[in-house]
Amino acid sequence: MKCTRATASVRSFTAAAAEQVPGGAGLQVLRLVIDAIQECNLRCKYCHPGEVWVRRHLDAEYVRGTLVAAEQHGCLEVVLSGGEITMHPQLAAILDASHVAERTVVSLVTNATLLDDELVGALRRSNVTRICVSVDGVDDETHNSARGRTRERVMDGLRRVQEADKEITVISVAHKHNFHRLAELSFALADEGLASQHHLCAPSYSGQARRYYRQLRLGWEDYFALQDEVDRIHGELATRGLHVTFNSFWPATGQRSPVTDQGRNITLVQLTEQRKDTLVHVRPDGELRLASVSWGRETVGSAVLGNVRSNDPAALLCEADRRYRSRICDSFPARWRPSTSSSLACAPTRRPPTPSSTATPIPMSSCARSRFVVWASCRCWTIALTTSCYTGSPAAPPSGRRPSGSSGTPAA
Repeated sequence: MKCTRATASVRSFTAAAAEQVPGGAGLQVLRLVIDAIQECNLRCKYCHPGEVWVRRHLDAEYVRGTLVAAEQHGCLEVVLSGGEITMHPQLAAILDASHVAERTVVSLVTNATLLDDELVGALRRSNVTRICVSVDGVDDETHNSARGRTRERVMDGLRRVQEADKEITVISVAHKHNFHRLAELSFALADEGLASQHHLCAPSYSGQARRYYRQLRLGWEDYFALQDEVDRIHGELATRGLHVTFNSFWPATGQRSPVTDQGRNITLVQLTEQRKDTLVHVRPDGELRLASVSWGRETVGSAVLGNVRSNDPAALLCEADRRYRSRICDSFPARWRPSTSSSLACAPTRRPPTPSSTATPIPMSSCARSRFVVWASCRCWTIALTTSCYTGSPAAPPSGRRPSGSSGTPAA
């Protein structure tokens, strides 16, 4: 899990990519997620891709081509995901292709239930920088409540993957049945030294999660309660080598905690979930989609720019940059589903009392043109945020209030 932290500016990191952008405006797409396979061996209730029983995958040659394009474009991170990426029939070739990335971080997301010594060895030899493992609870009751009876296999895989000698991040989907005990999981991870980061995220109204969303969704007060808990434990766990963060709090509420790293450190996931016009997806069928008009893996209107099987991935990334800068996506509706679907659609606009914390949340409006430290795996870039804090809204709402046009539910 040990990794050297390297710092570089986005300006120098993306110099080559800026030459491809009209006027040298710099990089827009910071993060690219490749869903290399549709199939998965689990049936989690909150699964946002959906239809994970369908056998469909993106061949390794197209994954390699997309990685090459991301490296040339200057993307900060490429995430290899699914479905369950370890089921990919050409996984060895995909892991070998990770070596084309020199500046771009390559991360891999897995449920860890299929890891064996051979696969762990392949991960160790790859250029994957970070391995993300999904764990939802400290015991069977909390973990299995939405993921089936898998905790024992997941924890076995999490312990086994330590041998890959990569940075490990544990991702937990925070839902109604487990969010109140996720702090216990954070301490358990720190006690065993199983991860360097613990990311919490809320379910998306997408895919399989549509069926169970009313059972799982977090309420307005739940978002603040969980963030308060993260604020309470963050400092102690940081001294023990574990960075814990609630990635969905900022996108869902429009506020950032001043407690976690004094409100100055954010993960790349947090940035790209709040500013969706910095993220693109490549699906198992090869479609490259704009993420600014999507939630989970579903989209509004036509978000497809092309297909990496038949189009040059580098050209598609440049086109994604152009469309994001042109704000062409602002024409899509802000509310993409009935208000009854959203856990926050009818929520109060003010933050509820929080006895466990006396700190006042920082509204997102105060973040514009501020300097932040953004973590992508174990590499770090210091960047200046100069974009509007609220997508599609020219003015920020009053302090402590939700933007009226927000969908309210973040993508996981």
